[in-house]
Amino acid sequence: MKKHLKYAVLLLSLLNCILFAQDSLNTAKKDSLKIKELEKRLGELEKKMEENELQKLIEEAQSASTEKKKEKKTKVFKSGQRALQAINPEISVTGDAYGQFILNKDGFREGARTGAYFRTLDIHFQGGLDPFSLTKAVVEFHPDGVELGEAYVTWANFLPKISLTAGKFRQQFGVVNRWHVHALDQFDYPLALTTILGEDGLNQIGLSFNWLMPSVTADANNLIVEITNGQNNQLFGGELFSFPSILVHLKNYYDLSRDTYLEFGLTGMYGKNNVKGFINGEKIIENTRNTYLGGADLTIFWEPVNKALYKSLLWRSEIFYVDKEISSNYKVKAFGGYSYLEYKFAEQWQIGARFDYTQPFEVSNNSEYSYQIVPYVTWWQSHWVRMRLQYSYMNGNVLPESANTLRLQMVWAVGPHKHDRY
Repeated sequence: MKKHLKYAVLLLSLLNCILFAQDSLNTAKKDSLKIKELEKRLGELEKKMEENELQKLIEEAQSASTEKKKEKKTKVFKSGQRALQAINPEISVTGDAYGQFILNKDGFREGARTGAYFRTLDIHFQGGLDPFSLTKAVVEFHPDGVELGEAYVTWANFLPKISLTAGKFRQQFGVVNRWHVHALDQFDYPLALTTILGEDGLNQIGLSFNWLMPSVTADANNLIVEITNGQNNQLFGGELFSFPSILVHLKNYYDLSRDTYLEFGLTGMYGKNNVKGFINGEKIIENTRNTYLGGADLTIFWEPVNKALYKSLLWRSEIFYVDKEISSNYKVKAFGGYSYLEYKFAEQWQIGARFDYTQPFEVSNNSEYSYQIVPYVTWWQSHWVRMRLQYSYMNGNVLPESANTLRLQMVWAVGPHKHDRY
């Protein structure tokens, strides 16, 4: 009896499972049909939305096209006033003032006394004239008056690798003569330069050709030829007619290492110093008298690539020679030179010393000479302001007594070309 009961329970359980499976299958079929129906309705809805969106875009495009046609065309006028600034020259201003202390019991000597002085205020104008040329002019304001320092035009590509400068410019006799006084490494020009080339150096009117030569004797060679008026009063005819004077300068540049370069230059110059013109209404034409000049310069500069902001060492030397014919029996022959060493030991500090030697610019000067020792220290407050303390000791057998001078100089500049040497 119990055995039959077990079989009945198993049979009922099996029947129940079959019925449940069949019911689940029917449910799944119904769900599948519902999902397909929903997918179909969703597809129809998306299609309808796309059609509506496309129709909307077409209507907006048609509307915008219609409005654009209706708009009135208006002209816009531009004055171009802002563009005028581009043709203005770049302007820089440099000031140079100093205090001078004459170190003797009187506090003064002939031509100099203790006091505060304003040396010069320079206004520099520079700008491109067109794609082919640029100009630069310097107007110098001194306590005694106004002077035109330089005014010239330069064609950078006058001929292949040749530039041309025309106007009034400081000439390339050696190195330092080309620089303006406020940009010197010391307070003043070397004694030999002012004695032989004149107090203001060589600054004349004419033409200058600069040829970047093929590298023949060095890593780079430059040949400069200048044809100018002989208007230097000490060397040539001065204000009276003495055109031309001719200068030739050969510059040789060598890279000694990654950190060091050497530059060696030779200069020769020729001009006439006889008078041709009117003096007090009287016409005077003198026989030709010639002036010959020669010079050599050497610069060695060490500046470590990774520490250039904090360290550098400069050694520069120049010699000058003049042979000026005064008459058939008399000539002025004078020799002089200078050498200085400058060391930069910190970002804002430089120290240096210069030695000068020269013969006087006189006919009979074989045994005469003067020399000068110039130690100095320079502090750069910034790129725009610098201070310099310099001591000068000058002596020789042409001076009545030694001269001791202490100067404190201040130079300031503003503008895009501050402290330009030239």
